[in-house]
Amino acid sequence: MKTAVLDINDCELRLWQGGELILASPGFALLQDAQYQFGQSARAEARLHPRNINHRFWWQLNTEPLQPSFGPGRHSADLVHGHLQSIFEQGQRPQQIILAVPGNLSSEQLSLLLGIVGECPFDIVGLVDRAVGAASTIPLESQGLHLELQLHQAVLTHLELADGHIQRTAATTIPGGGWLAIQDAIGNAIADAFIRQTRFDPRRKADTEQTLYDQLPKILEQLDQRNEYDLELAGHRARLEYSQMAEACHNHCQRIVQSLPQASPQLLLDSRLALLPGLKQQLNAPQILADNAAALAISKAEAAVLCEPSDIRFITRLPATAQASPAPAREPEPKPQPEPEQERVPEPEPEQELEPSRFSLEYRDGDYHFTPGTGSAPHINGVAASAPVKLKVGDVVQVGDGPSLMIADPEQDDGSQA
Repeated sequence: MKTAVLDINDCELRLWQGGELILASPGFALLQDAQYQFGQSARAEARLHPRNINHRFWWQLNTEPLQPSFGPGRHSADLVHGHLQSIFEQGQRPQQIILAVPGNLSSEQLSLLLGIVGECPFDIVGLVDRAVGAASTIPLESQGLHLELQLHQAVLTHLELADGHIQRTAATTIPGGGWLAIQDAIGNAIADAFIRQTRFDPRRKADTEQTLYDQLPKILEQLDQRNEYDLELAGHRARLEYSQMAEACHNHCQRIVQSLPQASPQLLLDSRLALLPGLKQQLNAPQILADNAAALAISKAEAAVLCEPSDIRFITRLPATAQASPAPAREPEPKPQPEPEQERVPEPEPEQELEPSRFSLEYRDGDYHFTPGTGSAPHINGVAASAPVKLKVGDVVQVGDGPSLMIADPEQDDGSQA
């Protein structure tokens, strides 16, 4: 029986099994006719029926009465239970699940969460800090910071490397810098662009506003790759510019940057936060984590993570990925003495044979995905690639001294091959 991993971030809870994404379910609840819907279907109604939406239940996980009331649920714990039930039913009914949880959950909330899943039709067989899991997939320096974006806040997790393991030392929240506030700022900037260019305001009707918000992740991905993007809504087309979106997000970026230590150590960004326009330009060479980083690490360390459902331990320490060490210096060979009246041409030293690099590039869902294999690690943009990563247009993959491969835009491909 394969054990599933549920990576909990209320922007989108992701259920993984055997390295495959089974389900992505945002932390939204929709109340209709005294019944709840959770996840994608609820988020798709957020602009259409805002009074029937609750997206605070993961953020405010407790047993306090809901204010205002929200259907038959007594408190946010009831909604969390309903969401987990929905994920179980829609996610192929896994019988054993390891939870990857964010560092902002208090010990009381973790205890409450374990009590909630005790009433669910599956067993929790592991509990891991998701920042530690994600960070363990890449070589870490002596200290590091993991930064993730949630619906209502950002979370900064402090990490350190000790005895070949990555461990969490602290976690702090950055209030007001959540995805909901950011998407409002970006949505307003896009609406202003439509008004200037077409006199059409997508915010005037709930259905076009919902369509706009549904497309925001794709819009940000395109702007991150191209700096410009033509967006069509309700028969109107406007050109969006990265610089305009960065200006709209300036205050949010500043809030995040000012929350970082002055002598900031190695910084690791969740992929969603890395798309925030203008943020990467204000940070010192951040490393972008793959979407599946936490789930991948937990699956690899499953033997050390698994617990009996009746004796769950919270794992905040995992084996680290080793730093690449330089090849040892070779002892110089003694130089032969030349024979009298005869010059000897030195023979070239034998080249060290490297195991051929084996990796895969797969094009799916509109993106190229790199997966490492065996042998010497190829380089992406000059950096050794040892973990799965989603490639962007312009990224360069090179193996040793061989030819390089530049990732082109599939939509602009004219059918020729280099």
